[in-house]
Amino acid sequence: MHPIRGTPLLLAIVLLATCVHVEAQHTCAESKQRVHRKAPAKSGNGTPAPIDILHQRITLDLTLGNLIRGACTITAVPRVDALESFELHLEGLTTDSVTASGMIWSHAQEGIVLTLLPDLPLNTSDTVVFTVHYSGDPVTDPSGFGGFYTNTALIYNLGVAFESVPHSYGRTWFPCLDDFVERSTYEFHIRTAGGKKAWCNGSLIERIQSGGDTLINHWSCQGSMPAYLVSVAAANYVVARDTLATTLGGTVPVELIASANDTADMRTSFTHLADAFAHFEDRFGPYRWEKVGYVLTPVGAMEHSTSIHYPSSIADGTLSYEATMAHELAHHWFGNLVTCERAEEMYINEGFAEYLSYLFLEQVYGRARYMSEVRSNHRSMVQRAHLVDEGWWALGDMPQTWTYGTTTYNKGADVLHSLRSYLGDEAFFEGLTSFLGTYAFEPVNTTMLRDHLSMTSGTDLTPFFTDWIMQPGWAAFEVDAQMVTPGDEGWVVQLTLGQKLFGPALPYTEVPLTLAIIGTDTTNVFRDTIPVGGTSTDVTMTIPFEPAYIWLNDDDRLSLAFTGSTHMVTNTVAINSTPANFELRPRTGPTTLIRMEQYWVPADEGTFAEPFAYVISPDRYWRFTGDWSDPQRFGGRLFYDGRENINTLDPGLLHDTLGVTFREDSLVLLHRSGPDAPWAKWSDQVFPMGSATDGFGRMDLDSLATGEYVLAWRTSPVGILAPAGPGAWQIGPNPATTSINIRTDASTVQGLVRLLDARGRTVRSGTLVGSAMTLTTEGLDAGGYSVMFSNSSGTDIHIGNVVITR
Repeated sequence: MHPIRGTPLLLAIVLLATCVHVEAQHTCAESKQRVHRKAPAKSGNGTPAPIDILHQRITLDLTLGNLIRGACTITAVPRVDALESFELHLEGLTTDSVTASGMIWSHAQEGIVLTLLPDLPLNTSDTVVFTVHYSGDPVTDPSGFGGFYTNTALIYNLGVAFESVPHSYGRTWFPCLDDFVERSTYEFHIRTAGGKKAWCNGSLIERIQSGGDTLINHWSCQGSMPAYLVSVAAANYVVARDTLATTLGGTVPVELIASANDTADMRTSFTHLADAFAHFEDRFGPYRWEKVGYVLTPVGAMEHSTSIHYPSSIADGTLSYEATMAHELAHHWFGNLVTCERAEEMYINEGFAEYLSYLFLEQVYGRARYMSEVRSNHRSMVQRAHLVDEGWWALGDMPQTWTYGTTTYNKGADVLHSLRSYLGDEAFFEGLTSFLGTYAFEPVNTTMLRDHLSMTSGTDLTPFFTDWIMQPGWAAFEVDAQMVTPGDEGWVVQLTLGQKLFGPALPYTEVPLTLAIIGTDTTNVFRDTIPVGGTSTDVTMTIPFEPAYIWLNDDDRLSLAFTGSTHMVTNTVAINSTPANFELRPRTGPTTLIRMEQYWVPADEGTFAEPFAYVISPDRYWRFTGDWSDPQRFGGRLFYDGRENINTLDPGLLHDTLGVTFREDSLVLLHRSGPDAPWAKWSDQVFPMGSATDGFGRMDLDSLATGEYVLAWRTSPVGILAPAGPGAWQIGPNPATTSINIRTDASTVQGLVRLLDARGRTVRSGTLVGSAMTLTTEGLDAGGYSVMFSNSSGTDIHIGNVVITR
């Protein structure tokens, strides 16, 4: 560090980062997710800046009302020889001059780019010290979050912008290289007056009285930071101090900074700060910063290193938002100590911090609380993430439009729960601790994380990162076929497990899936972890008891596209299973074990008791297993919702199909006892909640059997078909393999022939002019299909059925 003397005391900081827990509207993640970003952007080509900034000293005058005046002295080393110009970032402020060693450098400012032209070319052997003098009325982000705020009794900054790109927003109050890569140490000389004191990153060196009520607040931070993590806040605040014991035997000071009236509530809301600190050190290695600091601000939360700007509204004397407190602290490992190299990989900052808040809850309240948080988050993610973020996005390549969306934060945390299950606790925590130690105070990326964890664990994590991080969507696994036979050493169980996908994903590979086999005596349980992948996996095992039913991932070790819950029913109290989206209504009967599952993928089309009668849901289906045989043991209730909003459940089913207007009175529930059984209508009652066509309502079941259930609706073009009209039709061969020939006895017709699958979807079509035509069936799945003819008036005519074999 090169201390600079003689530079005017005018500088400061600002830039924050983005961090929060999605518990309340007060937190910055939720605020970010409410802002609609306008234009996707990439964060650059990864080429480093031509200068390496080592240290920045910010001198800032905060006594000028809404205006600020600053001088930022930068110590840097060129990365290239004969450097004649280079760029910094500064937004909304005017550069007055640039000086170095008594010389004035030329400069040009356009938009957010400040171009500097040294008086002489610079070389890699030089260490250059220059000062940028600037002033103006600082800007805030159009979203309302991010920038430098001077219009309240509290002056403060937020170091990221929700809408502006690049999102790093240090440039709104000091010149910098405003990205996630460039790091330096910082020093601050902040001028305040009127009883205000300034609070910055790092440690307070001194406060110097400078005439009247003016103070010069001198701070220094030894840990290097990107510009977005730099912070300043100035107010008539007081500080509540404490210390935290470290795993290395020392202590770290704690500063909780707020108005005098708020410190008591703040202390109470931070009751478990010491627990969070100790647990994160235990799991991820020592805390490497000078202090733990939180400053209450009107808007936050932002994880500035050692000086977190935290929403005053959630330091309310309760523990309701303590996970947000833990999330912000967690950034001092993920986000601040190591920082994502690109905004497109923000899950490294925010997904990890969110997941660490779950680990905090696990430490304080136990495993059950952790799993409750994981299940609730996953249920929300698999249903809503692609709706809230308006698309399917990969964690490792997030468009900057959605850098701070729910996918980054909450799917990021969800996937990390699965990574923990892949590796086991020892390899997971040891690997991440090693990763943090190896790359401390450096930018990191997904490849570095994958390779390091693969090295430390001895497990090739390429399949995991390919499936879970580098592609969008989800996978689900289901039992497609099973055979149980008694053997000499027990019962031989042969299974075929199929994989289905939700969203634009490719099939997952090498997935360690939990398989549970429950006996006819439900106290007998066989549980194992089996590798599955691809579209189908065959499994054979021998167990010591007669099996009754099979559960997959019932322990929720992995975040897959099916969610469920298991219950031992002992009374007639209704059970509302949020994971299954089903309300179970027990009737009087014996104690009963039941598992309810909701699959967020299409059901198998299979066969139908009434061929071609229904369009079945492409959105979801249910699976119920347990030790009851009388369907009258239970009733139930489910809700359907095909409305266009972020909570929709059935958007693919509840809409007009084949020219037929959807009505809720045509909605039915189909049931089958297993994958080999045909779908048949189940007894139910539909209760629209609004109009009969708005796609929202409930369905009550007067009985419930084991097996699978799927929503469907009876539709004229498939189920109640128009008469064929004059002229007979012949379709053959039937069954068909590669093609079908369609012929009419009418002398000549003109129209469109379509081949429909069991869901009523057109899978082949062709124009018929005359009396005969051929349709190819190559590439179609085996099964039954309906053949439709649309005449020139647009009338759909059912002309026959055909079975395709393979």
